[in-house]
Amino acid sequence: MGLLAPGWMHGCLGLHFVLARRPLWSRVRFALFGAALLLPVLSALGFLEMGRELARESRVSGPSLIVEAEMPSHSAGADATLKAGLTMTRWRSGLLWGYLGIIGCAFGARSARTLVERGRRGLVTLSYPDRLVSVPRGWSVLEASRAFHISHGSSCGGRARCSTCRIRITAGVEFCPPPNADERATLEHIKAEPNVRLACQLRPSSDISFIPLVRTDRPIYRQTIPAVDADREIVLLFCDFTNRSVLEREHMAHDVLFVFTRYAESACGAIRDAGGTISYVAHDSICAIFGLTGSLAHASRQALAAANEIDQALHELNAGLDQRWGCKANIVVSIHAGHAALSHIGQGTETIVAAGKALEITHELRKVAARTSKSFAISSAVLTAVQTAPPVEDAVLIDHLGREPALSAYLMDYVPAGWTGNTQQKRKWRKRLDHASELIKTIVQA
Repeated sequence: MGLLAPGWMHGCLGLHFVLARRPLWSRVRFALFGAALLLPVLSALGFLEMGRELARESRVSGPSLIVEAEMPSHSAGADATLKAGLTMTRWRSGLLWGYLGIIGCAFGARSARTLVERGRRGLVTLSYPDRLVSVPRGWSVLEASRAFHISHGSSCGGRARCSTCRIRITAGVEFCPPPNADERATLEHIKAEPNVRLACQLRPSSDISFIPLVRTDRPIYRQTIPAVDADREIVLLFCDFTNRSVLEREHMAHDVLFVFTRYAESACGAIRDAGGTISYVAHDSICAIFGLTGSLAHASRQALAAANEIDQALHELNAGLDQRWGCKANIVVSIHAGHAALSHIGQGTETIVAAGKALEITHELRKVAARTSKSFAISSAVLTAVQTAPPVEDAVLIDHLGREPALSAYLMDYVPAGWTGNTQQKRKWRKRLDHASELIKTIVQA
């Protein structure tokens, strides 16, 4: 029984993955689950009962069997034993060949099904932007993406509770059945165009072409952490998603999560490219540290360059949000330079945390910035480190941040490109060199 149980579970899982897409399976799956659970249990009880019965018979007829075993081989008992042995051998051979036959039939049935579907034109061709796949009629677009390992967003798991799997039909709209109630409600909520459908619910009756509307590149929020000193002068950068709660009240939760993911991906990418280290990613904020190595002036330029890249990425994100959902993500970037204590925390995936006066001042700066309509809040300590003049236009001066000695900060709508020095130019050349290196590797491998 110990050997049969894993095989039984594996077979049940295989049937589920093969037949889960069929409508009939969804209606009878609970009854089949009960049968799949009770059958091995009842079989085990039957084996136990048979063992008890054999044990009782052996106790009752034990002496007579010993006498029969000592009789000559031509006795009736020996003949019966021989016949029983031959019968068991035939049963064992029959079961073995039957088991092998069932396996062969499974492979044969799969091949026969493929031939029948191709002969009857039972396959549907789905045209992705970069490839074509053929699937049995009745599959959803999301099921096809998963079967062929094609990246396709789906936050809710294919239950029409989000819109991250939506696609735009470019050809074959007439072969798409009308949306069901759940899909229609989601599409109406996001004010989708007529040719936009949810991939998890769309089961085309013939060939279609489409374009997925949601990116599925997975961001990397943490990278390898270098060794750090116990305390040093650093630059802290905070990105705060200030209107997350407002978006959650007006839009679907999965859509807000998608917005935060896109914003976090862009911000973390800009921070890593500029040379910073991600300290943590919270539900509405990101903390980054610059200056784990090198001078404070260089770290300040890196932080300002990252802020400039975040600003550009935010404009692109808001342009898409305004076009699709009529909303925008309000992000406030706060930057301060000062002395802080640093330490590694975590097991397996380590991260760096900061503590001290610099962190306290940065939190005060974040509170002041959140009450304004400006996108960037930069302390005078950062401008002093990069040896640049304070802004004279489109900036609001804060004389103190509630700390002694008094510290000024500037609130502005953008980061002047001149503040970053040649950091951005170096980053562009580094990206070009990385691209050339990847191209050379591809050519060599080919």
